[in-house]
Amino acid sequence: MSNINNHEVGMNKINLAGNFQDLTCEQAATIQGGAQIIVYTDANFQGDSLSVTADSAGQQYQFTDKFNNSISSAKVISGTWDLRSNEDGSGVGGTFGPGEYSDFSTFAGPSINDTVSLAIAQIA
Repeated sequence: MSNINNHEVGMNKINLAGNFQDLTCEQAATIQGGAQIIVYTDANFQGDSLSVTADSAGQQYQFTDKFNNSISSAKVISGTWDLRSNEDGSGVGGTFGPGEYSDFSTFAGPSINDTVSLAIAQIA
């Protein structure tokens, strides 16, 4: 017991050493919930990049400007993402779970490379 300003205060010491683990941002996002994808305008995670996050399944992100029809690679940090060529969710595309996709022409066939206009999150 300690005496602070004439008031007794009980101090409980909790030893948590060894019970904590350093987490990367990617791991923390997965634990927290939600979905995150980083898209790149060039293969091998080169060119301009854009990080997109979603809090709920079905949440959509419409790519505009330099990212519309220009995405060539992506890193799915958490969740699953449907990438589609048309703004209404139709057209060619693919579904991508957590992982690194360095060249869409390799992982999803040449039809999706530089055609993505829409990302739809599916929360894991």
